[in-house]
Amino acid sequence: MAVFEKKIPRKVYLDDTQVLTCKFENTQNIQGHTEYIIRVQRGPQTEKSWHIYKRYNDFVSLHNVLQVSGLNLPLPPKKLIGNMEREFIAERQIGLQNYLNYILMNPILASSLPVKKFLDPENYATPSQEVALQHVSMALRSEVNYEVVKPVPEMGWRLRKHYFQVKSRSNPKELLLSWVEHGPDKYLDDRELHAVFKSIGSIQHPNIHPIEFVSCNEVGGFVIRPLHTAGSLRDLLCVAKPKIQFIKKYGNPKQVKPLSASEISSYGRQILEVLKFLNDKGLPFGHLQTGNIILENGKVKLLDIENGVLGLPSYYRPFFVQHKKIQSLESIDVYCFGHVLYEMAFGHPLHESVCDMFPAFCCPPLKCVLESILSSEACKAGLPTLGNLLMHPFFAPSPPAEQATPSTLAERPHLKFSANVKEALKQAWQKTEVRLRDEQKMVRHQKRLAKVQELLSSEEEKKKKKHRQKSQEQHKMSHSPQQLPQTQQQHQHQHQHQHQHQHQHQQAHQQLQNQKHQQPLLVSNGKSPERSESPNSTSTATSAGTVTPPCGPKS
Repeated sequence: MAVFEKKIPRKVYLDDTQVLTCKFENTQNIQGHTEYIIRVQRGPQTEKSWHIYKRYNDFVSLHNVLQVSGLNLPLPPKKLIGNMEREFIAERQIGLQNYLNYILMNPILASSLPVKKFLDPENYATPSQEVALQHVSMALRSEVNYEVVKPVPEMGWRLRKHYFQVKSRSNPKELLLSWVEHGPDKYLDDRELHAVFKSIGSIQHPNIHPIEFVSCNEVGGFVIRPLHTAGSLRDLLCVAKPKIQFIKKYGNPKQVKPLSASEISSYGRQILEVLKFLNDKGLPFGHLQTGNIILENGKVKLLDIENGVLGLPSYYRPFFVQHKKIQSLESIDVYCFGHVLYEMAFGHPLHESVCDMFPAFCCPPLKCVLESILSSEACKAGLPTLGNLLMHPFFAPSPPAEQATPSTLAERPHLKFSANVKEALKQAWQKTEVRLRDEQKMVRHQKRLAKVQELLSSEEEKKKKKHRQKSQEQHKMSHSPQQLPQTQQQHQHQHQHQHQHQHQHQQAHQQLQNQKHQQPLLVSNGKSPERSESPNSTSTATSAGTVTPPCGPKS
């Protein structure tokens, strides 16, 4: 009976990968200072909007913090005299709008905590590093074998993922603990999640980095792994040290070191094999990127395979949410794999969702693979499967290895779930895919509305131009009566042209008005109408958020 059905109360968390956009709307004079009124929107839904109020000095403070990236950011210069003149304020407003647009188009800057705090102070004001340390300390209280040494701040791009150096009494190696809160796609209950974590803790695969210890609770989860001193694949590509702040490492790297075609072929096949293994076992990865890959003695090792069950949004979600053909978790793995290949080949990430032009030095077989995944045509028609890619000539297997040794036998793949856990995972992945499809529909809907708005704006501008021409002609007519017949004829032609577009204008205007009636009022004073139900937030409101993705190392 329905009354006995199991109902699991589910918290809804903010999706930090959703794109934040902003638009300057007005200015006001507050105690002799100019204050800019800025409308900020999260994701494709216009109702998730709020206003923030910023002075020029606020932009200067943000600019100073972002200088560590090494990028030359276009902040308008300071002016002491005449800074309250109307023309200057209008000019500066345009410059500040361009400044924020530049920042938000850069994945590394857009995902950084200073930018998030600047645009969304309500959801990013809590000092999450201290809260994370409290959760980790509580979780390790019963584990006498591990002790937190010190935090490793801002090592990765995720704002809610925190790293700590830990030491073990039984393992002299340097260990790294990563703690993260549950994400918006967390659909397993606590009992199911504990069972999955138990299996993940005992996973064995030659291409998965070994796990020292795992644990989770109702707030989040953490994993302890040996620290790979050489860093991630992205660290190698950018010639960077792993423990440096990610915005400093990847904002504007001084040099990059792409891989050779033979290295890409070898590493690519290993990645495909481990992705296929995880998909076959019912644990799709969905979080592949160069920050989650390490290279060790010619072997690929994946990190953070627990991200999916913790409900974290994917690194490349802002890209594949634009393509309705990328809806399954396997297709997400394939799409992310294409971006990893691109970065390995050229030394820098692809900052677009598709790529139709590749450098001339790209070898033809690799170019063929990239086009089958990242081209506009591929994203519209559908991507190849992991099995298809494994059969591609570019990823032809290397010659058979020598006779198996005890060390290779110990690395035989192993991952086992009970029947109940398999079913729970299956249902969780289905809900994850449903949320993705819903967001893809919203993105397409907003694109259509933007086209309607553009059409209306264009036609309105035409009307204004015709009105100006009419006024000029009337002025001329008052001085030149003999031109009256010709002017009347021009008016008739203009009226006929206007009548041809009248029906189209009315339809577009009605569609836009219907959308506006459905939008609630914006919330002012920098308060978002949605609040993260993160444990780091004091709000009791909930939101289901879903961006240009960040380009940090870890995920």
